[in-house]
Amino acid sequence: MGQKTVDNAIQFYQQVLRHAAWGTLMVDAVGRIAFADAMAARMLKLSEIELIGQPIHRFLPDVSFVPVQMSSYCEALLQADNGRSCPVLLSIKPMAAAPAGYKLVSMMNLTDMTQINDALFHTQRLAGVGTLTASVAHELTNPLSIITATCSNLIHEVNNENVDAETLLHYIRMIEHSAWRSARIVEVLRHYTHDNGLNTAVTNLNMIIEDALTLIRPQFLKEHKVKIETDLDPNLKSIVCDHNRLTQVLINLLANARDAMQPQGGVIHIRSWAIQTDPLYTNGKGQVEGDKFAFSVRDNGPGIPPSIMSQIFEPFF
Repeated sequence: MGQKTVDNAIQFYQQVLRHAAWGTLMVDAVGRIAFADAMAARMLKLSEIELIGQPIHRFLPDVSFVPVQMSSYCEALLQADNGRSCPVLLSIKPMAAAPAGYKLVSMMNLTDMTQINDALFHTQRLAGVGTLTASVAHELTNPLSIITATCSNLIHEVNNENVDAETLLHYIRMIEHSAWRSARIVEVLRHYTHDNGLNTAVTNLNMIIEDALTLIRPQFLKEHKVKIETDLDPNLKSIVCDHNRLTQVLINLLANARDAMQPQGGVIHIRSWAIQTDPLYTNGKGQVEGDKFAFSVRDNGPGIPPSIMSQIFEPFF
């Protein structure tokens, strides 16, 4: 490999590092900075050259840099040269192709990450709205068809003057039932699409699950060949949570499970149950019962490949 090729490769990787969201440091075996990229320099308020030789504990005083065998993540407080501090997500990895004890330290400003999370949350919400909108169009067709057909029959009966009170009451109840079902569908979508920040209230976990399934279950089965089965504990007590955001979590899990089973389809199983973490927690009758609640979403798709299993909890994987 010629020197020009090497120089071009170095310039390429320097440019990549310069525009990366993560600041990168190389720390030697005694805890001194051996390399710093442009992002790390901006975060620490020193030039890349000025950072060389600086002790890493000057900037991350509360972080342990004991020998690590694998990648680890933690949150820490980064102390910049100007005296200011900011929360960061920290990744510490051993460097195999370097002298013994060298580590690669990557940092992301959590203040910036909050903005990214907000954008990601908004994107996920829009994706969820797309899923729900398709379901709403499908679900509203049935009750609206019943209403229009019932009204047509009722008009016909009235014009022929052969409608009695019992028949009239039957038609009215059919219209009322279908109208309430339409209103319920619209209400679920309205609550989901109006996010005004964290809004906690007393609700029931099973109700959240049923709200989501009201809209997406028929569409999943008809368009994606995915059947949804439930095993919900009927004795769950009320909880305090953000109904809309927990609904979004559930819809995201269901959408991921649906996509994982395409194109052949499959079965999604949703379960809810109580967990007893406090042995002294009792109900009004003095009986010990669960004080926390959980739900799970399981599909019979191919699963996560072992090659990427260790990465699933990394940010934005």
